[in-house]
Amino acid sequence: MRKTSLILALAIALGSGAAVAEPGVTDAEIVVGGVSPFTGPGGLLGYAGTLGTRLAAAEINAKGGINGRQLRVVVEDDEYVPAKSVQALQKLIDVNDIFSLNIISGGSHGLAMMPLIEEGNIPTMNPLVTTNAHYDPVRPSVFGVGMSYQQGAAEIVKFIEEKHGPQVWGSIVQDDESGAAREQGLVAQLEADGKEPPKLMLRFKRDQTDFASEIMRAREAGLTAIILGGLPTGHASILKEAAKIGYKPHFAAAWVDHIPPTIGLFGTEGDGVYIYDFVPTMTDPQLEPFLALAAQHLPAEELPKLNRYAVIAYNALHIQAAAMKACGEDLTRDCVNQKIEETRDFDMGVMSPVSFSADRHLSDVKGHMLRIDAAAGKFVPAD
Repeated sequence: MRKTSLILALAIALGSGAAVAEPGVTDAEIVVGGVSPFTGPGGLLGYAGTLGTRLAAAEINAKGGINGRQLRVVVEDDEYVPAKSVQALQKLIDVNDIFSLNIISGGSHGLAMMPLIEEGNIPTMNPLVTTNAHYDPVRPSVFGVGMSYQQGAAEIVKFIEEKHGPQVWGSIVQDDESGAAREQGLVAQLEADGKEPPKLMLRFKRDQTDFASEIMRAREAGLTAIILGGLPTGHASILKEAAKIGYKPHFAAAWVDHIPPTIGLFGTEGDGVYIYDFVPTMTDPQLEPFLALAAQHLPAEELPKLNRYAVIAYNALHIQAAAMKACGEDLTRDCVNQKIEETRDFDMGVMSPVSFSADRHLSDVKGHMLRIDAAAGKFVPAD
C-alpha cells in the first residue's frame, strides 16, 4: 500500500508540473564526465586533458562553483580502444549519472560514442580531437575546441610554400578519419592555389611500427614536403627511417606532436620538423599564469604531465561552466547547449579566443607555425 501511495504521489507531482532534475545535477553538485585514454598510444594526450579538466574544476569550485553547485569530475580510461570508449560512456551515464562531458577520445572513438551522446542530448566539449566528422553535420550538443585537421593541413601547405617555394607534396597518415582529414586539407589547398595535386598519399595502420616501405616510396616519388598524420610514436619511426637513407624532405605535422615528450622521441632526426598549432608552447610566457595555477591546485608529481591538451581542456571546461552559470539555478542540458553555441571570442588568455555559432560547432581559432629545435630541446617560432 505504501509503495502504491509513493508512486501515486510521484505521478501527481509530475502531472502538476513539478521540476524534474536533469541527470548529474543536485542542489550541491554538477557531475562532469570524460572518456579519455590514460594508457595506450594516446595516453600522453588524454591524461593531460584530464588534468586540465580537473584544474579548471578546482579553480571554479574554489571560487564558489556554478550558482552554488560544485563541479565533480569523473573520467574513464578507454585505453584508446573504440569499443572501450562506448563501454566507458555507458558506465558514466548509468553509474555516475553525468550531466555533461568535457573530454571524448579519438576520431573513431568519438564517432562510436555519438549515438549515446545524441540520444541523451549530453553537452559535450572535445579538447582532444577536431575530426570534422564529429561536427559536420552539426550535432546540437557536441562542440570542439580547436581547428579542423583540414584547416591545419592547409595552413601547413601555405606556410611551407611561402617560405621554401613550390614543393612536390605528399602525405603519410594514419588510416582513420583524422588521417583522411589531413589528406583532404592538403588536396584542397593545392587545388585552391592552382598547384599540382599530391604526388603520393600513403596510409598506415594504428599500431604500425615499420615505415621503411613508405619512406622508400616517398623518396622514389620525389616528394619534397610531407604532411604526417598520426601519433608522435609513429612519426618518430617515420623520421628515423628517412634519416637512415639520408632522405630530407620538409616534414610537417599538426598540433598532435606539440607535446614536450615529442622532442626526445624524435631525437636529432626531428630537428626542423614543422608543427602547426593554435596553443602556445608550454615555455611561452603567456602560459606562466596557467602553470602557476596548476602548481596551486594539482599534485607536484602531475605537473610534468601537463601539455597543450591540458590547456585546451582547461579552456573547454571554463566555456562549459560559463554556459552553465548563464543558465541559472534551473540547469538543463538544452540551455547549456544553447549558451555554448552562443559563445563568442571566449578568452582565458591561454590560447586563441574561441567562438561558436549555430552552423559551426568546431571552434573558429587562429594558429601559428612552430619548428623543433633539437639542439635546444624545445619548440620555437618557425618565422
